[in-house]
Amino acid sequence: MIGLTRLLEGSIDYAGLFPPASYSMEKTVEMFAKHRETPERWLLSRIVVPAKRLSEFEKFAAPLWPKSTTDNNDQLWRVTALVSSLDDPELERDLEQIDEFNTFYKKKGGTPVHIEAIETKATDSEMISELIELIPDEYEAWVEIPWDKDPRGMIAALGGYDVGAKIRTGGMTANAHPTAEALAVFIEAAAATKALFKATAGLHHPARNMSTTLGCEQFGFFNVFVGACLAFHDLAKGEKLVKVLCESDEKQFVFSAEGLKYKDYRLTLKQIMEARKKFIRSFGSCSFDEPVADLNRLGLIRLGETAS
Repeated sequence: MIGLTRLLEGSIDYAGLFPPASYSMEKTVEMFAKHRETPERWLLSRIVVPAKRLSEFEKFAAPLWPKSTTDNNDQLWRVTALVSSLDDPELERDLEQIDEFNTFYKKKGGTPVHIEAIETKATDSEMISELIELIPDEYEAWVEIPWDKDPRGMIAALGGYDVGAKIRTGGMTANAHPTAEALAVFIEAAAATKALFKATAGLHHPARNMSTTLGCEQFGFFNVFVGACLAFHDLAKGEKLVKVLCESDEKQFVFSAEGLKYKDYRLTLKQIMEARKKFIRSFGSCSFDEPVADLNRLGLIRLGETAS
């Protein structure tokens, strides 16, 4: 289904190192390599690795890398590196390690791996300005912004810079999950600022669902991606956007060769692709199997078949 493919192609940043999976580095790279060999690999984006663990990542991943490739080859292992926050003295060393890693493999030739993006955290607008100065332009930069206080000022600070806003949409406790209203405010602010947007945590399933383990509701990746596309095109704001984010009936999201529809909303393929390119990029997930299994259960993909 082309509408589904355009919405979710390259959408999953694989974060197997992090809860609730919390795999070892060895297991994480093995799982990423395995997922890259499946017909469902079109859903994958990058693997997420802390800068402090790059040497460990290299140790376990290097035997799995293709012998020769280029930056444009789909065999390339694309990496997002997590670095310390501005108030951590380790930040400078994190950035040095990233540069050393990429420089080594670039000189080596036939680069099988490349750190493309850097993610960090900020707690105020001033911190964002300083971080932007520190992260080299060659990297796609992302700043995680807290949602538990009004994020609009911090997101506005990204305006004019090629830096994306990241929101944490879940965690290991109920209070780590934002309300739908808080998530809507974040999405609208990012769209208004024309900042790239991504989410992480809690988005293992397509639609809003109850986590019996945590005792709270969690958002689905359909909620966030469709909601973000609608907000980007000024089709849903405020309470209307909140309702999209709260939708628990996954079958309300209907995909076709023309695009997708959700109740009275319509998004063409062109609109979806524009929003994916200019706004909603990806979501971090420690599980690849769960989203794939749900899409198969809904009849939206067939396991083992290449996406159309």
